[in-house]
Amino acid sequence: MKKAEAIEDKVWFDGNLVDLKEVRVSPLAYGLHYGWGVYEGLRAYDTKRGRAVFRLRDHMSRFLDSARFMQLDVTYSLDELCEAVKAVCRANGPQADYIRPIAYYGENGELGLSAVNVPTHVAVMTIHMGAYIRGGAPGASLITSSWERPSDLATSLTAKVCGNYVSSIIAKREAMRQGADEALMLNHNGSVAEASAENVFMVRHGKLITPGLSEGILEGITRDTVIKLAKEAGYDVEERSITRGEILIADEVFLTGTAAELHPVRSIDGISIGKEVPGPVTTELKELYGKVARGEVDSHSEWVDIIDKKVARRRKK
Repeated sequence: MKKAEAIEDKVWFDGNLVDLKEVRVSPLAYGLHYGWGVYEGLRAYDTKRGRAVFRLRDHMSRFLDSARFMQLDVTYSLDELCEAVKAVCRANGPQADYIRPIAYYGENGELGLSAVNVPTHVAVMTIHMGAYIRGGAPGASLITSSWERPSDLATSLTAKVCGNYVSSIIAKREAMRQGADEALMLNHNGSVAEASAENVFMVRHGKLITPGLSEGILEGITRDTVIKLAKEAGYDVEERSITRGEILIADEVFLTGTAAELHPVRSIDGISIGKEVPGPVTTELKELYGKVARGEVDSHSEWVDIIDKKVARRRKK
C-alpha cells in the first residue's frame, strides 16, 4: 500500500513563514512549564469562490482578547494575524483544513511563577483533521466525567488558555477508557457545563437549550453561530442552567465546536437519547451550519474569508 503523502509543513512563526523543522521551543519556555499561553482553532472549507476560513476575524479577535487576559505581549494587529492564517493555509495546500494559532511565553533563562521579562512568541500552524469525533455509530456516546469543570473563580473560561485544558484532557481520557467518544463535564453546582472541547445543546419540549455563560463554559464561536442560525430558523433558544437528570431525558442532544462542528449525541452514561439520531432539529441545524460554513448562504457571507479565489479557465478557441 502506498503511503499517503505528508502535507508540506509551513508555520508562521514570529512574523515569518518558515519550515516546521526550523522552529525550536526552548525546554525552559514558560508556556511549556506552566501552560502560560493561549490558542485558537479554526476550520478551512472549500467554497464555490475558493477555499475559505470560517469566522476568521471572530476567532482571531478572541485570540487577542485571550492574550490580553494572560498579559501576553502580542504586537501583531488583527489584520496581520488574519493574513498570517491565510498565508499558512496557502502554503500547506488543500489538505490543511484545521488551523491552530498559539501565543506563549518563551524563556528568559530562569524558572519561577513571577514570569518577569519573558518574551512572547506567536505561531500559526495547520494540520489535516477531517472528522474530529470519529465514532463508527451515528452520534457520539458520552459519559459524565468524574472531573469537575473549573470555575470562573479559578481562571477565565472565556479565554482559550492552554493550561485550562488539562482538566479537559483528563476527562476525555476518562471517557476513552470507558469506551465512550466524549466526556460531559459538570460545574461546581452539579449542572451541565460542556464536553471536553465542545459546547452542549439539547432539544426539549420544542425548545433549543444550552448552558449560559455563567455555567462555566467557553463562549464558543460555533455555539454563537448555531444560536443565531436557530433563531433565524424560528427556534426558541434558551440559555440557562441544565441539570444532569434533565439532559438524560432530552429529545435531542448535540455538541458544537470548531473541530467537532455540529455533532449529534446518541447516548449519555449508556442511556439512549431521543427516538432517532440525529433528530430532526439536529439534522436541520447541522445542514444549515454546513451550508453557511461553505459560503452557500448569502446572508452570512461576512463569516467566510476567502483564502485563494478560484480562477475560471478560458476555453481555447
